[in-house]
Amino acid sequence: MEIPQASAQGCRFGSSWGHWQLPVGWAAAVKRTLLTVVAIAVVTLSAGCAGRAGQLGVSEPSATGTTLTVALYPWVPRPEQFEQAVSAEWAKVQPNVSLTFVPSSQWDGGYSDDPTTSMDVFVFDAMFLEYFRSQNYLEPMQASEIQDIGDFVPYAINGVQDSGQYYAIPQLGCANILFYQQSDTPLANATTLSQVKAALNQCSYTSEIPPDRRGLMVDMAGGTTNASLYIDTVHSLNGQYPFPLPSGPSQLNTQAINNMRELLAMASYANGTSDVAQPYERGTWFSNGWGRALIGYTEAMSAMTDTTLQGIGFKPMPLSDGNYPPVFYADVVGVNSATEQRGTRALAVQLANVIASSATMIASIGPDASDPSPQYLMATRPSVFQALSRSFPIYARMYGLITSSSPIMFKLDSQSRSWLNAMKGTIRKDARTSYPCACDQVASQTIPDDTAAPAICDATCSSWGGWTGAWTNEYPAAPLGQSVCGCKACPAP
Repeated sequence: MEIPQASAQGCRFGSSWGHWQLPVGWAAAVKRTLLTVVAIAVVTLSAGCAGRAGQLGVSEPSATGTTLTVALYPWVPRPEQFEQAVSAEWAKVQPNVSLTFVPSSQWDGGYSDDPTTSMDVFVFDAMFLEYFRSQNYLEPMQASEIQDIGDFVPYAINGVQDSGQYYAIPQLGCANILFYQQSDTPLANATTLSQVKAALNQCSYTSEIPPDRRGLMVDMAGGTTNASLYIDTVHSLNGQYPFPLPSGPSQLNTQAINNMRELLAMASYANGTSDVAQPYERGTWFSNGWGRALIGYTEAMSAMTDTTLQGIGFKPMPLSDGNYPPVFYADVVGVNSATEQRGTRALAVQLANVIASSATMIASIGPDASDPSPQYLMATRPSVFQALSRSFPIYARMYGLITSSSPIMFKLDSQSRSWLNAMKGTIRKDARTSYPCACDQVASQTIPDDTAAPAICDATCSSWGGWTGAWTNEYPAAPLGQSVCGCKACPAP
């Protein structure tokens, strides 16, 4: 998963029809007459032009019986809420055009999957925008086709355009965020990686879950996660943008790899490299009082209690001692280029606007019937931040992360897919190499006391560099009902 004041007012395609209250029969006649007038106006304005009618911002008539296929971004706390919000808002503007949602098993947000020609609209991680452009998956749009184009944070709307054409519409944002307690003055004041390291130290715990308020928690498990973190770290060191992609292991930035190793050492090997059982589980652990700090996305707050949130501090994680603008990620709504051939382009553009609209986004990421709390996902429209901040002040603070730092969008060049496939394994392995701390191993049997610990832990750690002298039965450092021994060596990268 893997950001943003006053909203500019624009047209919501087709929405004006919902306001007419004429007698039966008259309504249809008026609609037909108005559509005829609009059609004549479009033809007149388009005379001598090669542009599409949809570029004028005028909605085409409803295509009764048409079905659009949409693939939403799946990596959110409550994906079903997005589907419900999109369906409800779409029904207001095109009640006769049904939607089919692609299951998450068939669309992963673009990380491995390419959009199929059957998808009219798909939401994907903008890191792949240039790759999708190069593969001709994205239908370009004009500024006049994007609803409320002035109501986007700069990094998001600027990141999807090239030479005056827009290749997607921003929907969600995120960044590598450092969470801590507001009362934790050293972390609250830290603006560089060195200052964070001085506050947290390294090798402060060896278990998957910190035993108390100590150390860092961070997700460095996945290959794409590590590769993205590497690019983010390199930018924090040199400020180069667009990001240069090293062509092979020998071109990797040594300092960036070392900074990633420092992050892992501020955590534990098990915490940083484990695929946790539940999404945002590290957020739950932090809320339970385990760990002094957490690196994650803002939606990690959806796993935290209200009490924790009342005292939470957060800011973009400094990945070096540099002072360049931070990198923020974005999930964006693309219109499939295949819609032009099958005649659904105008409806698909309309649907993309509905998905990314302020009303839909508030309904998608705010509280719903299943949960009185928002999903704490970042928006890309200031109007969404403002609306949600009235009930959830954290959204005003989230918006301040953008306005105070002028971030840039995380996107790779057209070789992103092949580069990731070639390099992510190497980057992940290098980040784990030379880990300086110890690791826990589950003991071969329950340890009853200090007297029995040496014999049991010596045996347990015999293949792991020997015993450090530490052991525990206490949860959460030890799994319930088990004992663990601290061993000097960790699993090979």
